[in-house]
Amino acid sequence: MNSGGRRLKQWLIEQINSDIYNGLQWEDEQRSMFRIPWKHAGKQDYNQEVDASIFKAWAIFKGKFKEGDKAEPATWKTRLRCALNKSPDFEEVTDRSQLDISEPYKVYRIVPEEEQKSVRTPVGSSTDGGEMDCSPDVEAFVTESSSDEYTSVLRSSHSPPEEGRSLVTALEWWQPASLSASAVPQNPAGSFTAGFSQMMICFYYGGQLVGSTVTTHPEGCRISPCPPALPHSLLCGPDSLQNIRFPSAELLQHERQRQVTRKLFSHLERGILLRASREGIFIKRLCQSRVFWMGPDPHCTPSPCKLERDAVVKIFDTSSFLQALQLYQEGHYPPPEPTITLCFGEEFTDLGSIKSKLIIVQISAVNCQQLLDTVAGRRSQSSTGNLELPQDVAADPMACVYQDLCSYQLPQRASCFRDNLPIPV
Repeated sequence: MNSGGRRLKQWLIEQINSDIYNGLQWEDEQRSMFRIPWKHAGKQDYNQEVDASIFKAWAIFKGKFKEGDKAEPATWKTRLRCALNKSPDFEEVTDRSQLDISEPYKVYRIVPEEEQKSVRTPVGSSTDGGEMDCSPDVEAFVTESSSDEYTSVLRSSHSPPEEGRSLVTALEWWQPASLSASAVPQNPAGSFTAGFSQMMICFYYGGQLVGSTVTTHPEGCRISPCPPALPHSLLCGPDSLQNIRFPSAELLQHERQRQVTRKLFSHLERGILLRASREGIFIKRLCQSRVFWMGPDPHCTPSPCKLERDAVVKIFDTSSFLQALQLYQEGHYPPPEPTITLCFGEEFTDLGSIKSKLIIVQISAVNCQQLLDTVAGRRSQSSTGNLELPQDVAADPMACVYQDLCSYQLPQRASCFRDNLPIPV
């Protein structure tokens, strides 16, 4: 098990035993399960100093917050939830969690180490402390073969732009050649832009969380293993994008996995471009390596889709999410998930197989996650059909759209958005 998971387990047990966090307590005498308070900022009696204290403490422990920084309780909560859900040490016990009461909480079970060992060992972990086991596909990365042999594992694509081509703007990078400029998703000015350009990006190597970040740049971001080789490089996207780097392979425990991951990095140099707006989340693959993605609704994307190189693809649709959220509030639909999963260099069959993959990146629309948390926390108080939203969310124009969706009209079942097909450029 990775040291990050160990630190979370040890740290959390210490916090529970300290009795200084209201609502954080053991659920059973055997101390195999615990409650963690889960009150949302939209509640009238919400007290940030009390209700967000454990999430704030985790942010401080991880070095993501220090006194004097701007308070971001929703981001603190997202970080701890992400760490809990992805750690093999913990498993949510949904039938014990209570989210529709005045003092909501979730229940998690501490998974014994022996039980973890009995589960299929993911890439990057080992039951005997030796080298990691590799699947046949991964062996192809490890084998020192000819470049032609290796590139057959990773999908090759057409040549990049010629050096003499003129420089392009961020807008043009997102503009499919067959569409007019007005078709490109654009963010209006103000808090609307800031709210819907936020993405939580989490990185997993061999099923273990190795890093996360929140991006808010209105023009989007570029994710790659290293900074662009040249300034204003046509190969890597415009300079105005926020540059986010994959966490270093040196974080991995096993040398063999580090070797394989570094080799995969060499085919991810150009990276991917991501942009979030009120319409949803868009992606453009520039790298040589294959990239597969899966959306939050298996009915819309029943199996992972391959991203074609240089194609703009809509991988998350805000409108479809809000329609599903309306049905969830009315009790007609399970809670929608605002998270998209990307797998680099390897195919994956479903979300259950991602723990065995070399590199997984999960992207969440932060504002949509906040709305989901609000609904989950206020379903029992929404008899009028009007939901009280946190001030920072309510000030956003999208909140008006959401409140309209939550009015008591005949609900329309969310339809799978069909615009996730690649648009050639």
